[in-house]
Formats: sequence, structure tokens, C-alpha cells
Amino acid sequence: MSTTAAINRQTAVSEQKSNMIQILRAFAIIAVVLIHDCPPDGWQVYFRPFINYAVAIFLFLSGYLTKAERRDWKRFYKNRITRVLIPYIIWSLLYSVITVKNISKLPFALLTTSAYLHLYYIFVYIQFVLLTPLLIWLAKSKYRALGWLVTPASILVYMWYCHAMGQSPDVYVALFWHDCCLGWFIFYYLGLMLGNKLIDCKLSIKTLLILYLISLPLQMAEGYVLRGIGAPDFGTQVKLTAVLTSVIAILIAYRVLEDGKVNMENRCLKLIGDYSFGIYLSHLMIRIVLMHIPYYSSIIYPVNSIILTAVSLCFCYYGNKILGNKIGRWLGLK
Repeated sequence: MSTTAAINRQTAVSEQKSNMIQILRAFAIIAVVLIHDCPPDGWQVYFRPFINYAVAIFLFLSGYLTKAERRDWKRFYKNRITRVLIPYIIWSLLYSVITVKNISKLPFALLTTSAYLHLYYIFVYIQFVLLTPLLIWLAKSKYRALGWLVTPASILVYMWYCHAMGQSPDVYVALFWHDCCLGWFIFYYLGLMLGNKLIDCKLSIKTLLILYLISLPLQMAEGYVLRGIGAPDFGTQVKLTAVLTSVIAILIAYRVLEDGKVNMENRCLKLIGDYSFGIYLSHLMIRIVLMHIPYYSSIIYPVNSIILTAVSLCFCYYGNKILGNKIGRWLGLK
């Protein structure tokens, strides 16, 4: 094969992987919208297991795309943190118009991501960015196995021990857990390990899909038990079996990216992936607006989530077109 042909083939493979990364982001953000629209009670127990991979996929991709040999950490911090922090401040202020009735509570809302329920992700992501050099050291060290214990151990302490003892977590402990990266640790860590070839997964996609299907009833069972002992967030993405399901989903995503056998050319999904960050930030604000439109609240689930995703995509796409890429980036539209 000639050098030119080899370069063209490598470019084609890179473009295909880039497209698949955006499509994975699309599936993740669609799952996020479905989670936030999901009705309570039984729906949380029996439907959430199918979509609880949402944030895990985002964190995995962030780790997967982070190179361990990086040396310019100052630039790394500046680029990644600025990319999310400015939009976080802007959207926190926008959501605070609705949620923060007393202006004196605004600084607390900004410092605790409490302006709206989904903004915790920004702080979790920033923590992983700041910890990346330490996590790379851990991943390369003889203590690497400790990284796999962080998430299950923290979930056991926070969720199962407290509720099994009949205790509700202290308000400050709950606030810390809400904004802390511990429950999500394994997803970013796994992305770093897989993306930098520090570990590999040889299981086929078919085998992983079977394991994924097996994990779903386990997640339903844990959600049912948590609901029975009074855990308020029994549908959460960070319970033990949900973590198991999400890890399997991540391994499926990894095999898709590495094998290159799945070439999904879907412009709509790619566009959703391109604007996934903007959809994440804006969709709950847009839902508040849509709820004031006659008959919208009567639309059944998940049709309402499909509509919300489409409207959010249009808002981000045309907002970015009108305002320009620079302002659109500050707003986190893309």
C-alpha cells in the first residue's frame, strides 16, 4: 500500500471514529432528557435501567480522549475548565431567576450547583479535569486496582449503609455527594485506562450485549429494594447495579470505537452529538417554557422527551448560527 493510500485510510478511520464519538454523545444526551422527563415510582424502577448509562458515557468519552503523555497541564486545565465554567455561570444565573427567590442566596447556588438539578455535572467534570494527572499516575502504578474500588465503596457507604441503618444522610453530606466525583469515578477512570491502552477489553460486542441485558433486571431489583427501604433516589445512575450496567455500556462503546465495524452514518444523531453540551444545559429551561404551552403537559412519555430533544437542538443550532461560534461557545450551545 502506498504512503498516500495509507494516510487516506488512516484519515478515513479517524473521521469514522470521530463521527461515532458524536453519535455516542447523541445517545447519551437523549438518555439524559429521558431521565429528566421520566415519571416517578414504577417508571423509575423499571424504565430507568435502560437509560442510566447517560452521564457514564459522557465521562468515559472525556477520559478516553485524554492522552496520558500530555505535559502542558496548565493549558489542559485552562482549555477544559474555561470551556465549561463560563457556560455554567451563565446558565446558573438564568436558572436562578426561577429557583433563587432571595438574591442573597445566589452565591450559595453558584458554589453548590443548586441553581438547578442537572448542573452538578459541571462540578463533577471539573473535579476529574483537576485530578487527571493524579489519575494517570494511579492508572500506571501498581496501585491501579484501587481506582476500581472508589465508586462501589462510596455508594455502599452513602446509599446502602445510611438507608439500611434507617438514617437519612446529613444535609451537608447529601450536598457533598451531589457535587462530588466519587460516585462517578469509575467511568472517567475506565475511559483513561482504555483510551491510553493501559487495559483492553477482548469481549465481543455480542457477549457484552448479553451481559448488558442480564444486568438490567439486577438494576430493577436494586431499585425496587431501595424504594422499599425509603431511598428517595431509587432510580439513580449511581447505585451499584446501575454502575455495573454503565460499565458494560462503556465497554460496548469502546469496542464500537476500536473495532470500526459499526459505521453509523446518521446526520441527525451526529448533529445532536455536536450540540449535546448545549442541549444538556438548556433542555430543562426549555421544558419549563414548553410546560406553559397548552396540552404539552398531557403528551405521553417518551414522546414528550423526543419533542424536548428536538426543540432543544433547534434552540442550540439556530442560537449558535445567529450569535456566532464565539458567543455560542461562551454560552455552551455547542
